[in-house]
Amino acid sequence: MKSISAVFSTPRTATAAKLALALLGAAAPHACYGSAFSIYEMGVRAAGMGTAFTAVADDASAIFYNPAGIAFQSGMRMEMHSIIFSGQFRFRPNDALPGAVIPEKGFSGTIKPHFLPLATMFVTKQMSPKMTLGFGAFTPFGLADNYTNFNDGDPNLTKFTGRFAGTRGGLQAYWLQPTLGYKITDNLAIGLGPAFVHTHLLLEKSFLNPYDDSLTFGRAAAGTIFPGVDKEQAAQVIARLLPEGRSRLAGTANSPALTAGVMYKNPVKKFNVGFMYRSAVTSHLKGKASFAFGSQYPLLKYVGADFLGKSFPNTTMSGTFTTPATYALGFALTKIDKTVISVDVRMQDYKRFKDVPINFGKNTTNDKDSQLPAESRLVFNFNNSWQVAAGAEREINPLTHVRLGWYYDKNPVPDQSVGPVFPDTDRNSFTMGASRKRGNKEFSLYYQAMFMRLRTTNVAANLNQGTNGTYDNFVNFAGMSMTFNMEKKPRTSGKK
Repeated sequence: MKSISAVFSTPRTATAAKLALALLGAAAPHACYGSAFSIYEMGVRAAGMGTAFTAVADDASAIFYNPAGIAFQSGMRMEMHSIIFSGQFRFRPNDALPGAVIPEKGFSGTIKPHFLPLATMFVTKQMSPKMTLGFGAFTPFGLADNYTNFNDGDPNLTKFTGRFAGTRGGLQAYWLQPTLGYKITDNLAIGLGPAFVHTHLLLEKSFLNPYDDSLTFGRAAAGTIFPGVDKEQAAQVIARLLPEGRSRLAGTANSPALTAGVMYKNPVKKFNVGFMYRSAVTSHLKGKASFAFGSQYPLLKYVGADFLGKSFPNTTMSGTFTTPATYALGFALTKIDKTVISVDVRMQDYKRFKDVPINFGKNTTNDKDSQLPAESRLVFNFNNSWQVAAGAEREINPLTHVRLGWYYDKNPVPDQSVGPVFPDTDRNSFTMGASRKRGNKEFSLYYQAMFMRLRTTNVAANLNQGTNGTYDNFVNFAGMSMTFNMEKKPRTSGKK
């Protein structure tokens, strides 16, 4: 009998390329969450006002919300924010294999540790009556989810049904942003912040799906292993005799970016108008692709112990990943009966996020055993995202302020791209917060409840991936911050 390795060591066949594309492309339509993966809670005070801060921007977090706002801030200020969030992510499949064990509450995508921290830091310094400098370190895009709540050796019928579409995702985009705020007039200012962005992306999934990429493998080997048997019947048998594999893609990139803003204040009519633009960032990722397999499976004696490892070698990878641009327009009424009321409308052009090309160092063009293609394109086809936010801050006394807020987030993920790494849906968030001043320090707290609409998908193209079903998600946020105002107070007359 001719070995399976001989089948795949013949000249590069279209079947082999399709197998490798299926292997890596299967995870593609299912890969992140946030508004997709956006994070707008970059300041505790602003978050307490529902993130409607574009036209307020009167503390150092203006570096994120509207850099023009720092031009109106005197002295030197420093802020440190810490926000933790805990999510409940549940998935109940529409259709499961006969005998599949579905947990009573569905499969859980809750990450561990259950509480994830998010820290930001901002500092501003007025250099002259017209010019203020600042610096911010923050993470406006991030992702953390994990459906790997099974062991590789567990019975397949007890494992998460969507594991072939993705089991774990991670994204961190760290922005380091020096910022300049400049007053054009007493009431009008602009801000500009060129940024250095460090991005890390991780995607993990199971592969060799007996209903998908393993069938491609089986069709190629059917005539060799089961000569004379119907090709599709032989392929189905072979697919069930292969081990499940695990794939992992991880890469990093460094990229430039830009944040800009405009702020107009009318102190007579007591209103502000602000506009903020944050650029899209295209990260050219470089990293590693790795693959692992079970050590015991029925076809092992036919293919040899090293066949799968050679077919899917650990190798270098490179790719391109784009985060969207953000456009924000805000309006605020200031000091109306000791109350500030603000509204934001924001758009993020997630249509940029159509696909992610991945290139492999060892592939069918330069390695005689590899079945990895030179390039695999992960398709997403996101839509643009819209957000509306409203908030209010009331002065209880000169030392104490309280806040309430709300914002609605229209998710950008189409049904075919909803899955374990993108369990995304429209959401309503309700927020509250408070601050207390003590000397030159201010302490702030906030809480946010994010209610995510139930989402049920039934996409024919996703049947083999096991991702059709109902996604039920809820997220809690809580945060605290400390602000230092180092503005020098003028001496009182008669005192040294």
